Amino acid sequence: MEEKWDSACEWCKENWQSIVSVFVTIVIVVGIVILSISTFGTAIPVIAVGVVGAIVGISGQLISDIISCAITGDWDGNWQSYIGSAIGGFAGGVLLLLTNPIAACSAEAAISTFFGENLENITGGQKRSTFEILFDTGLSTGTAAFFSVALSKITGKLSKTLSKKIPVFKRLSGINSYDASFKMVITKLKQGSIKKFHYKTIRNGVISGLSGGALENIASGFFDGIKEWYDEWRELLQN
Repeated sequence: MEEKWDSACEWCKENWQSIVSVFVTIVIVVGIVILSISTFGTAIPVIAVGVVGAIVGISGQLISDIISCAITGDWDGNWQSYIGSAIGGFAGGVLLLLTNPIAACSAEAAISTFFGENLENITGGQKRSTFEILFDTGLSTGTAAFFSVALSKITGKLSKTLSKKIPVFKRLSGINSYDASFKMVITKLKQGSIKKFHYKTIRNGVISGLSGGALENIASGFFDGIKEWYDEWRELLQN
């Protein structure tokens, strides 16, 4: 029993910074949710956008990992990063109710990276120093903000082109698009004119989020793959 207690104390001593970081991140996300609910007086739209954000976050992480794997030949995805993406996506979705898309996207990237990498430290995944985690968090935040601005117009034009030329993509843009339908329901939920949302609301939001962030996720995966390949190549040369 004493050995287990000593082992637990040693584990806490080694990982206290990451433990505190994970706890603080959860508190921040809960605070965002409470602020949003108090602002609109109802939890329904907050739950809707949060669930959509979490699904889009996980899906976006998967897309990025696939692109990165195609470049490096190695699968670097792990369950910690997907949990981080889910929590970051949930927070980013909720922040869309309170801020603008660029701020929400940046916050999502920051929370996903910060939470996921600290969770890796705690659960025995890849060990990173506080500086490395903060650097990765800043890099992912800046990259997300840049891609969100730089690729938004391209994504919009691509969606319009696909919706006109390929029937299956006809709802990617326009007044009857998935995005427009999702935003209309969320607006009604915020106003209290409807009291519940259908599963189609989640579907519309997820398709809208994935189509809108597809280029960003691909670019992010490509960037991560190149960075990973370069790091491995440099390490090989040093050895």
